[in-house]
Amino acid sequence: MVLAAGSGRRMRSRLPKVLQPLAGRPMLGHVVRAVDEAGLRRAVVVTGPEDHAVRATVEAAASVELECDFVRQERPLGTGHAVLQAAAAVTTGAVLVINGDLGLLEAEQIRAVAVAEGDLVLATAVVADPTGYGRIARDAGGRFCAIVEEAEATPEQAAISEMNVGIYRIPADWLWATLGSIEPGANGELYLTDILESAVAESLDVRGVALALPDGPLNIENKRDLARAEVALRRRICDQWLDQGVTIVDPGNTYIDADACIGADSVIEPGSHLRGRTIVGVECVIGPNAVIRDSLVGDRCELVNCQLTGARLADDVEVGAYSTLREGTSLANHVHVGTHAEIKQAQLHEGVQMGHFSYVGDAEVGARSNIGAGAITCNFDGEQKHRTVIGKDVFIGSDSLLIAPLVIGDGASTAAGAVVTKDVPAGSNVVGSPARAVRPRSKRRTNS
Repeated sequence: MVLAAGSGRRMRSRLPKVLQPLAGRPMLGHVVRAVDEAGLRRAVVVTGPEDHAVRATVEAAASVELECDFVRQERPLGTGHAVLQAAAAVTTGAVLVINGDLGLLEAEQIRAVAVAEGDLVLATAVVADPTGYGRIARDAGGRFCAIVEEAEATPEQAAISEMNVGIYRIPADWLWATLGSIEPGANGELYLTDILESAVAESLDVRGVALALPDGPLNIENKRDLARAEVALRRRICDQWLDQGVTIVDPGNTYIDADACIGADSVIEPGSHLRGRTIVGVECVIGPNAVIRDSLVGDRCELVNCQLTGARLADDVEVGAYSTLREGTSLANHVHVGTHAEIKQAQLHEGVQMGHFSYVGDAEVGARSNIGAGAITCNFDGEQKHRTVIGKDVFIGSDSLLIAPLVIGDGASTAAGAVVTKDVPAGSNVVGSPARAVRPRSKRRTNS
């Protein structure tokens, strides 16, 4: 059971805490992925009344092997009340309860609690600074007494360094009966942590699993915690790709999201960002200072100090500095894009050469064509977008303006500075403003 009904009050955010972004994935997505990787095959997620985004996050993070059900906590009446909402959905003899804000949670930590001996098992950790977390109170013999929330702790209890992590394994029938018998606090809320005192009083075998937390507490309460967790996850992700044969020149200055993927022998230069579901092939050079989001990059590509969003690149593509490839860009094999160029909603076929300071939008460019420096497809008339189609082996001269809608036939050419307002037949050569046909250009050597 994953508790995901909390608000973003401590985050000072309108976005619910469990949906705060962490390494390119909502925090709750990391928890669900850890549950999945731990080998659990069913999860019940307790949501708040506005649960659409939470459901979408869970469904995106879970594999097809993990069955996910959802129940709502209509009013925020505490973690114990949230657990009770799921009683009818739990059919096992014991239930693992996991807080949805454990953004740094890993599968082996879940497994450790799942397989531990004892009737009631909870994860604990000793930390240097337990401020803000529930303390584990023990008696003189080291036996559990209670989980004391910081707001209710005495000075002696506040000095305890052992904290409650937020992972529990509890006998299901006992859990429902116990929560049903505990009185809510003065604020009307029922807390799951109150069951520990009942378990001790009833002589249940209560065990603790001490977790090592090298990156600090797993749970995230505020924006400071979120920033700390981001750094820790970024380091984990870089280590993962280093172990798989990727060269990351400066891991401390490289930003790779949890859902990104990189092929072996690729080199990630400093200052680069691989965001969202970006996939990079083998033997690529990314950066320095490249920002790539939700894009597919083929093998042996070189992307220097550029920005890609929603782009699809085949193999052996080069993109120069300060160029921007926007949503809907598709570049075939051996395409070259110079510096300070921009492409959007356009398909460039194999071997196209696109010069610096040029713009191609809402267009298709045929194989081996050349787009000269400063050339622009003028696709917007102030009200509508229009399409430009450029054929194969076309030569577009520098600073040409192509006024869409427009079709330029195979083997045609435009002179430098031409303003093309009408379709250009195959093999034609146009010059001037407005462009007019002149003697066909001499055959040039095509790009390989």
